[in-house]
Amino acid sequence: MFFAPNTYTFYYEPLCKEAERMDEDRRRHERFPLKLSIFCQRVGHSGGKLYTGRTINVGPGGILVEMKSNELREGELLCVEMTVPPTEGLLEFGGSFSSYARVVRNKIDKNLVAEAPFAEVVALEFCDSPKLRV
Repeated sequence: MFFAPNTYTFYYEPLCKEAERMDEDRRRHERFPLKLSIFCQRVGHSGGKLYTGRTINVGPGGILVEMKSNELREGELLCVEMTVPPTEGLLEFGGSFSSYARVVRNKIDKNLVAEAPFAEVVALEFCDSPKLRV
C-alpha cells in the first residue's frame, strides 16, 4: 500500500493518538507511578524460580513491572509480593502486599536493553485484591 508523505502524516498521527486513548480507556482502574521491589513466582511449579523486578506503576486492578528476565508468558498465573519501605506518617515499619496476578502482556523494552540485557516490561492483572502485611 502506498501513502503520499503528507497524507500519511495527516492520517497516521490522529489514528495513533486515538488508539492510545482507546488502550488507556480499557483499564478499569487508575494506576499511579510507584517504585516498589517485587517478587514473583509461577503458581503450580514446586521449587519454581523466583523472579524479581521493580514496579513502574500500581493500581487496584494491576501493575506494570520491569524485570531482568524475559521468561514469563501471557496467561501465566503468578504469586506476587511487593515490598513497601517504611514511610513516615503512612506505614512506619514498612510491609508488603501480596496477591495472585495473571500476566496480561510482556514485551522487551528497547530503552532498558542498554542497562540490562534482558529487560522486560510485564503487565499484571490482579486476580484478587492485594493484601497488606505489616
